[in-house]
Amino acid sequence: MNTAADIEQLIAHFQPGDTVFIPGSAGEPSELTEMLVNNPDLAPGVTFITSFVPGINTRNLCNTETKRKMAVFFMQSHFRKDYEKGGIKFRPISFKQIQQYLCAASTRINWLVVQVAEAVDGRHSLGPHAEFLPGLIARDCKILGLINPNTPNTPSAPSLAASRLTATARSNTPLESYDAGSSNATSEAIAQHIAALIPNGATLQIGLGKIPSQLLAALRDHRELGFHTGMLSDSILPLASSGALREKNALTTAVFVGSENLYKQLPTLQSLNIAGAEFTHDPAVLVKVPKLHAINSALEVDVLGQVNAETLNNKYVSAPGGLPDFAAAASRQQDGLSIVALPSTDPSGKHSRITAKFRSGTPVSVPQFDVDYVVTEFGAAYLRGATPSERHERIIAIAHPDHRESLESKLAE
Repeated sequence: MNTAADIEQLIAHFQPGDTVFIPGSAGEPSELTEMLVNNPDLAPGVTFITSFVPGINTRNLCNTETKRKMAVFFMQSHFRKDYEKGGIKFRPISFKQIQQYLCAASTRINWLVVQVAEAVDGRHSLGPHAEFLPGLIARDCKILGLINPNTPNTPSAPSLAASRLTATARSNTPLESYDAGSSNATSEAIAQHIAALIPNGATLQIGLGKIPSQLLAALRDHRELGFHTGMLSDSILPLASSGALREKNALTTAVFVGSENLYKQLPTLQSLNIAGAEFTHDPAVLVKVPKLHAINSALEVDVLGQVNAETLNNKYVSAPGGLPDFAAAASRQQDGLSIVALPSTDPSGKHSRITAKFRSGTPVSVPQFDVDYVVTEFGAAYLRGATPSERHERIIAIAHPDHRESLESKLAE
């Protein structure tokens, strides 16, 4: 391993035509990505594959003038211009499929960039972020490391040998953070409806956002809960201290992303397992998770229970993520549940997020048979085993009252 004098020397390893993977969430090497954004002449002709997450990893590494390209799995609004020009390639596939794609021999990856903790006994912890990295580290590609003292040396996280790194540089920037923001009456009402569906002893999969944050607050009186999920954030800390979690196998996740306080506490959390997507999203693993209750959000749900989590007005604004992986697994368990939660309207109240029929071309992120409950602030619609007419009736009953008559009229057309 060679120690680089600075981050620009790390970037100098990339040659035109190379493909480089850069992780997102808390694993984004932000000093390096910021340098790429601010210096468009660096890394000409290089393609950067990223797992950047909307609302957390906002940097656009594409530069069409220098033929620097980007490949993403989550669409963001500020990517759209370069996407339309062909500078950004977008693959709307599920989390498990991303892992398969990145680890396939047919996917060429020359370099992997990782942000790691200080070495202990010759190994660098990946800290709060595993995601797709374990599978990529196992591939025959060269690895560059940013050693960041803000990355917690988390014993339960994957690590890599210092000898595996081609070169390193040091960085002291804060890890990328996430804040769910303040709650509101709608998210609190939805969380209460979901909490009523969660039994003691359940294993939960949740995403990020106001509703998951409020849900965890509503579950503090539950007992023997566990988590097997893609992402966890700060809202897990008060739940862990409330006595709601089981003693063994309580927390399994691919990523932690949140505040500086969360990152500092990770090494002390009990019964924690930070694992790669090849484990957290593997159907063979998920089928064995006890009482799996998958709670996910959506942009739209139709009156059959089909889910759109990807587009608004036929434009991609996100991606499937882990939603299809966990919804399928939970809905197939006798004592599990696939729950999809969303506010009944957009923020203006003018547009119902429950729709009679999706627009032509709208992707179905989750089919109706993989959804057991749809939840809004007006209640929970139980769909497992329901007929089409029962689905219509139950879902319209939890739509906003101002839009129920219109939904019924559209169904009658």
